[in-house]
Amino acid sequence: MEPERGTDQTRRRSLKSPLEHVRVLASEIGPRGTGTAGEAAAADYVAGYLTELGLPVERHEFRAVASQNAFPLAADLVALLAVALYPLGSAPIRWIAVALALAAPLLLWWAITRSDSPLRSLLPHVTSRNVVAQVEPKAAPRQRVLILAHLDTNRCRLAWQSAAVRLLEPLTWLTLVVLIALGLLYLAGALLGSPTWAWWVSLLPAGYILGMVLTLWRDERTPFSPGAHDNASGVAVALEVAAQLAACPLRHTEVWLVFTGAEETDHGGLKTLLRRHNLRQAFFLDLEGVGGGDIVYLTREGLCWPYYPDPGLLALARRVADRWPDLQVRPASMMVEDEVRTLRSGGYRALCIAGRDPMTGTLPRWHRPDDTADTVSPQALGRAVNFVLALLREIDREEEQ
Repeated sequence: MEPERGTDQTRRRSLKSPLEHVRVLASEIGPRGTGTAGEAAAADYVAGYLTELGLPVERHEFRAVASQNAFPLAADLVALLAVALYPLGSAPIRWIAVALALAAPLLLWWAITRSDSPLRSLLPHVTSRNVVAQVEPKAAPRQRVLILAHLDTNRCRLAWQSAAVRLLEPLTWLTLVVLIALGLLYLAGALLGSPTWAWWVSLLPAGYILGMVLTLWRDERTPFSPGAHDNASGVAVALEVAAQLAACPLRHTEVWLVFTGAEETDHGGLKTLLRRHNLRQAFFLDLEGVGGGDIVYLTREGLCWPYYPDPGLLALARRVADRWPDLQVRPASMMVEDEVRTLRSGGYRALCIAGRDPMTGTLPRWHRPDDTADTVSPQALGRAVNFVLALLREIDREEEQ
């Protein structure tokens, strides 16, 4: 693809600092919910800036699930349908209720571990988009590294936010236990000839499940976060890396700058990219919330079912962090779900670089209304940029050697 190239003078005039990118995305454009006009405006801004840098730009449009809550809502509604069907009398209907009740915890597990659902075709969808740019190396390319940063922001969730992060895992396990108990109760009742006590006892877990449905419905009424940390900061760092590589490419390493949509719902942007391109041998560096707190590389992530980075990239990050102590980058674990889970589940080589608030142990101002541009640290952005560039140069140096 032949890029639209501006003059050198135009490119110099168009260069912005990472903090300026954050201000445009989080303040001028504002909240960027998946499939909203804000997300589309962010994609246009990123594509325009990359074009001014003289880089070839590729854009994808795709359909994505409209909300992350669609997946647990689907599981809970399947369970409540089972409660409604079980007492209707006939044996076939009771066994359908048993099957639905047993399926509900599996649907929730599928949502947590895959950001997806077997029922996805029945869920509300929106149109989202990716922006992808490539920086070719000076010599023949021998390998490829992808820098990931997502364009969209999440709602100001009741539980999925920094203030409540310690409750996330216990509540998730409790919901799974309640759903499993409902399925086992109905299975026992059906095997025993469907005694009525099984249904009456099931009203207790059904009440909890109904409460979860109401809570999730209430969650969908909350506003979208401005997303300065999550993830305008990641986009800003990736744009600065793009600008520096456009001026001075690596020798043998091709770098893709990938700005994904729908990360906050079903990782639809990343999944679309993986379907379109053969990236099995590539390295992936994912940027999350790098606008403040400690800049860290994550050694463990995930809710309930943890996942881990590629061992080779993890060793590389340790080596670079040790070599450049002034960057103040260190290892950490975090209870977040990001695109690295999808990549690692698919066998891809991936590592997340994140900002970590030492007070909450998660991304700074995660999914909160005060995640605004004035809270972002230019020093944190600069450390993240330099750490990513150091990783890229180390990867390039290893290949050359």
